Amino acid sequence: MTGKEIILRLMERREPPRFGMDFSNGVTDFTGARIMKPVFRYEARLAEWARHPELLGRLGSFAGEVRLNEFGDIYGRLRGETGGECVRGCLEGDWGLLDGYRFPDYDPEYEKEIRAMDFKANDKFAIGYLPFAIFSRFRDSRRMENALADTLLEPENVAALMRMEREALVAAVDSAALLGFDAVMFADDLGTQKALFLNPATFREIFKPVYAAVAGEAHARGLKFIMHSCGMIYEVIPDLIEAGIDCFQFDQPELYGSERLAKEFGNRATFYSPVDIQKIMPTGDRETIERGALTMMDNFRRHCGGGLIINDYGSWKDLHVEEEWAQWARDAVIANAAL
Repeated sequence: MTGKEIILRLMERREPPRFGMDFSNGVTDFTGARIMKPVFRYEARLAEWARHPELLGRLGSFAGEVRLNEFGDIYGRLRGETGGECVRGCLEGDWGLLDGYRFPDYDPEYEKEIRAMDFKANDKFAIGYLPFAIFSRFRDSRRMENALADTLLEPENVAALMRMEREALVAAVDSAALLGFDAVMFADDLGTQKALFLNPATFREIFKPVYAAVAGEAHARGLKFIMHSCGMIYEVIPDLIEAGIDCFQFDQPELYGSERLAKEFGNRATFYSPVDIQKIMPTGDRETIERGALTMMDNFRRHCGGGLIINDYGSWKDLHVEEEWAQWARDAVIANAAL
């Protein structure tokens, strides 16, 4: 059975033979690519990390490295580490900027590259990465503290931006279907370590309909929908499942408890997670790491007969997790993956 077939069986709860796997050492059921390549419409040098005076001049006291992204947001970082965070959004200064704002254009030549990959004929499950995510694009455009206030003070402007996002994401989903992907995915962090950024009622009113529209288009096109989110989003997992999310990529399954996820949601959605990146992997203790992998698998095996894909975190080195430690987790999964 191919990797593609195994992942489809897991997501559709059709007696998969084993758990799914997505490891950086080549043991993987997955392939994928960005659906679209944005065209950077500003000076090319501004896309690179540096102390650009024209960007720093808009930031007050910030003195780290900065760069501009394709949407016009300024990102900043310190000590040359990480991918940075948005320090000034493209619409932060004034909601009036929305009137003339447009999302980036996309390179038509890139589509030829994707078609040449022939994902439809691939025996691995192909994920198409959407160009942006719903809450995260809003959050960066306005910057977090403004965005949260906007949900209460600027509902009409927020609704206008959501219409733009919905239209652009639905078009991206349509492109993904034509290019042969099996699923679409975006990363939309929605919570702190303790709770949602938003009141759940606000999420349901403003953002859930956009999730439902994009997921609905994916399903109409025969695609699965995968969502990454960091933080504690327990209160809206049922809403996201109802909106059409097929699979949740959580890097911290033990923030919830993997048994809780399997027991409460494993028969309605699939979970796509490494061995927990905060509570387990950084310990560097082999017994703890191996036990963490086996316990997570056992929870999903007992409560929902599968429903789990185990992966590597995108950058173990950023967490100071040694490659040897990551291999302990992989080996435990591979040896015990059968259902």
